[in-house]
Amino acid sequence: MVPGGRDADDRPMVDRDVLALAERQHGVVSRRQLREMGRSFDVIDAMASSPHWAPVTSEILRRAGAPQSTEQRVMTAVLDAAPGAVLSHISGAAWWGVPGCSLTPLHVCRTSSSRRRSELAVVHRVRVLPERWCTELRAVPVARPELVALQLFAVCADERAERLVDRMWSMRLLSGRSLGAFLDELGRRGRNGTAGLRAYLDQRGLHYTPPASNLEARAMQLFRDAGIEMRRQVDSGGELWVGRVDFRHATLPLIVEIQSAAYHSALLDRQADRRRREALEAAGFVVVELTDEQVWSRPWEVAPILYAAIRRLGTAVS
Repeated sequence: MVPGGRDADDRPMVDRDVLALAERQHGVVSRRQLREMGRSFDVIDAMASSPHWAPVTSEILRRAGAPQSTEQRVMTAVLDAAPGAVLSHISGAAWWGVPGCSLTPLHVCRTSSSRRRSELAVVHRVRVLPERWCTELRAVPVARPELVALQLFAVCADERAERLVDRMWSMRLLSGRSLGAFLDELGRRGRNGTAGLRAYLDQRGLHYTPPASNLEARAMQLFRDAGIEMRRQVDSGGELWVGRVDFRHATLPLIVEIQSAAYHSALLDRQADRRRREALEAAGFVVVELTDEQVWSRPWEVAPILYAAIRRLGTAVS
């Protein structure tokens, strides 16, 4: 029997692979995905007409009983737009949690190779959409913050785009280094938003320190309460500059980086992350990583972690 076909009583059979896909995608699947999984047009039509699935659009099926959530609505719009589409522009910034950005109307970016119309989102067509500058956040395909920054300069007044990108920088969603790498790769003339983003970075420089975020202020307070003197946003490295770190001890070779538990896996470039840490350690630093959840929700964990790091450096805590 073909997966997803019907049994002897003409009832749609359980297709565990399809159910697993729907579970990963907030309860929805696309017909194209089903065809790529080897399901025939007849099998897909049988699914759509069964009580176990409900057509949402001509392209998207929703698993009956799946909770109808914001995540499902966004996933439906992205899948419906075209294969390889991602949430983008103002909606993309909202999905990354940037204050001042509205999720709706939904904005989706896709390559110009697809001509499919969408009634669920504002669709932006681009010639290329490199995988390197796309990721997933809460299981929804979304443009990376650097690409979102470019898109903000394409659709917003410069003053507003600058303010929003500053917020993304202070939230550690991007940096001068990552914006520079993005512009080196995709900052060709003619791409909407390029001139605005390049001028923004040129005015600030790669080592710009954005306005302190609430997270940084809270972390600094915890350090002060623990009697540990730290400095914010410090250039660090040995004979060669390695990068700007979140916090560095005033006198000891101790560095503290704070990662967002919500965004870290979506943003992480494991190779670059490892190289940066290895370079800092080779320069003689002890590197401690904290999460924003520890800073906000489990502050009692912070001081013992730092005291342990200081002991590793052979220095007694007063």
